[in-house]
Amino acid sequence: MTGRIRALWQAGRWQLLLALLALVAAWPLLHEPGLLNTRGGGDSPFLLQRLQQLTTALADGHFPVRWMPDANYGYGYPFYNYYAPLSLYIAALFRFLGFSLTRAIQMAQLAGFLTAAWGVFALARRWRQDEWTAFLAAVAYTVAPFHLVNVYVRGDSLAEFWAMAFYPLVLLAGERLLDEEKRGLNQILPFALAYAGLIISHNVSALIFSPFLLLYLGWRWLWFDGDRRGLALRLAAGLLLALALSAWFWAPALGETALAQTGPITEGYFHYAAHFRDLDQVQPDLLFDFDVAAGGAFRMGLVQLLLAVAGGGAWLWAGRQERGWLGWLPAGYALSLALGAGFMISSLSSFLWANLPLLSYAQFPWRFLSVQALGTALLTAGLARLPARRYVVPILALLLLVAGLGRLQTVHLPLSDSQIDSAALAEYEWFTGNIGTTVSAEYLPATVSPRPQTSSWLNSGARDELTALNGEVAGQLVSRATTRQEWQLAVVKGPATVIFPTLYWPGWTAEVDGVPAEIGPAPGSGLIALPLEGDKHTVTLRLRRTPLRLVAELVSLVTVLAVLGWWGWRERPERWHWRPAGYALLALLLLGVAGRLDRALTDQPPQTTSWDFAQLGYRHSAPDGIPFADGSRLINYAYQQELLRPGELFLVTADWEGVAPGTTMTLALVTPASTRPPLTRQVTPPVYALASHVLTEGPNEFLLVIPGDVPPGLYLPRLTLAGPAGAIPALTSAAEPRGELFLAPIRIQPFVDRTPPEEYTEEPIPPPFRLEVNDVRLRPDNSLELHLAWLTTAMRSQDYNVSLRLTDSAGNFLAQLDTAPGFGFLPSSRWPANEWVNDWLALPLPVELPDESLVLTARLYEAASGEVVFTRRLG
Repeated sequence: MTGRIRALWQAGRWQLLLALLALVAAWPLLHEPGLLNTRGGGDSPFLLQRLQQLTTALADGHFPVRWMPDANYGYGYPFYNYYAPLSLYIAALFRFLGFSLTRAIQMAQLAGFLTAAWGVFALARRWRQDEWTAFLAAVAYTVAPFHLVNVYVRGDSLAEFWAMAFYPLVLLAGERLLDEEKRGLNQILPFALAYAGLIISHNVSALIFSPFLLLYLGWRWLWFDGDRRGLALRLAAGLLLALALSAWFWAPALGETALAQTGPITEGYFHYAAHFRDLDQVQPDLLFDFDVAAGGAFRMGLVQLLLAVAGGGAWLWAGRQERGWLGWLPAGYALSLALGAGFMISSLSSFLWANLPLLSYAQFPWRFLSVQALGTALLTAGLARLPARRYVVPILALLLLVAGLGRLQTVHLPLSDSQIDSAALAEYEWFTGNIGTTVSAEYLPATVSPRPQTSSWLNSGARDELTALNGEVAGQLVSRATTRQEWQLAVVKGPATVIFPTLYWPGWTAEVDGVPAEIGPAPGSGLIALPLEGDKHTVTLRLRRTPLRLVAELVSLVTVLAVLGWWGWRERPERWHWRPAGYALLALLLLGVAGRLDRALTDQPPQTTSWDFAQLGYRHSAPDGIPFADGSRLINYAYQQELLRPGELFLVTADWEGVAPGTTMTLALVTPASTRPPLTRQVTPPVYALASHVLTEGPNEFLLVIPGDVPPGLYLPRLTLAGPAGAIPALTSAAEPRGELFLAPIRIQPFVDRTPPEEYTEEPIPPPFRLEVNDVRLRPDNSLELHLAWLTTAMRSQDYNVSLRLTDSAGNFLAQLDTAPGFGFLPSSRWPANEWVNDWLALPLPVELPDESLVLTARLYEAASGEVVFTRRLG
């Protein structure tokens, strides 16, 4: 028995060590329940929305998935048409096996660590036929700082993380092209699959790695002793096959770029010129620092560099007596990866960034750290060729692990699946301002202007509300799926143009009573608009394929079928390897059982939820309460009601422990406008209600009076704590200060008054808009708070901007603020016709004002064109 165990260990020890390596690298992910939280370098909750929406679409039969049905505040978003989705499909596999959403993401990340480790191990072993060298390369790559940063700092970068797993796989499969003992598809297919996998993992990573891949294949071709013409043909065939297999993604992503607002992808913060690294390409500390301040995490590690330099020297020393490519090509190619990537990270490459097509879409030159990580890992592996490697390799592996993970601190968001539904994800968009997990909302169609900040679903709570630009329509939703909706409508007063709560995107079609009907984007909002006459109708909306999407998908489908047909013909069933297939099936069954058990253990009801804009942007539970810097803790809180009307009382009970004498808690009712830096740098948005008093141990009650003229919509109670020494911040589980703390949102229903003001009742043609001033207040921060009321005589599809202007008697501007009604959270496209809509705005004033009569005016204007549609003098 001992001999058999020893034989099994000898046969599988390296695979076991690779699995252990991946587990160690992923342990900071797995050791706590919930989602690993990242914010400054990338928003990890993006993965929740991407996975939840993908699995929702797949469950509805939408494949390949192109459309997020509930993103963009419920209006839908074509995210997957442009974003490489393979890593999300891997996470979806774990989700369908039964794992919770957060655990499915963790399993996909663990699988990525394992794939990357195995890929580099197999590549280095192929080159050197030596497991010690291969294992050291695997360790160096797995814990390479940028590899870890893609998980622990850039938490939404699952796609880029998986692309790094495909780098060594593509090179390894490229080696197979050189094997003349294999013929035909057996030679080409692995390379085609690996390269296609890279493309659909992360198209930008495929873009930046492809030149290095071609460099390697070119070197191998030059040193190839066999039929070079045949090798060139195999390489070309492999590339073409890879492009055909992945055409379903890359062809629409490139060909339909003009359908989206992709300008922000390469503008402002995302322009490459602001992110070069020159003398600061390497961190100075032995333990890698994951702090994102000043881009510190987006550099090489010092240990990574030192071992790569030493390993390169070891390669040259050990290979000086070897002949042929095997002696110097691995080290030479690894060096070209490291130096070439370093050059692309530096400002010396700026002329390439400015002139090479598509390169600017990479945005950040430090993205080449992924390529550099592979090069430095392969160089480091040269140290395994030194004497006493049985001692050297374990010591170096431990050094790499400590240097990579030694300073890592993680914070998890306790979340259950019940907290990650479509409504919660829409609230996350509303709170953070990110649409469909894109910071710049770059996949919104060009017909949408301005970018929305909310929706009727969030403001009113009604998801399926129809509006009519003219006429009058009543209706209800019969059924909804990702790519299909059915509505029963009645035209009460026609003809009417019906606006559906779904974003128009090429591919959406409509049938009215089974007959195709013309639809298009409503001006401004970009929602689906359908002209309708008659009485009662059944309207069916379907998202179909555009000609480009159809052709691209057919190319990939035909290619897959051809490959499978060839495989079935060449590899007859009696030659198939049934034992590995059985093992794979058993592994899936075990994962399914583990997923069900994990879901049962982690699906707990939410408790004491909170969020903040600076650190923990997704509303999450705090089972043990929310800690504060003075040692106090908010154990729980409760609302008397979450749906209120203007003029009602909002009662909040907060249970505290460890409260110091003289500590004051303040609750302020605000909107997410108070978290938007571009706005708050100009003016402080209004506080709609306020309550404050000194805390006592145990339950404390706070009573907020909802003003009678408060605008309708969702609101956030903002909790602040202060002691004799000043403000007391809330803390994360890692004892880091959080931003301003917000509790669960409440909804305020509109105050309905359809009576027009008397001054307009006798006009034969009433103006399209009306504006009244309810109140004006001068605030202590030297700004003017305006309580306004808007009225429109007809529904609009445009979301207008508003300009507040203060001038002197000569017309000179003294103060101006351009924003949107409700600072974006009271869109004019949702104003009911002939109903007053209250609005609170604020205008910053200059320090000194002239001693004369001043004029304050308000203008509504088109966001895109600047055309003024309404002007009113307020005083």
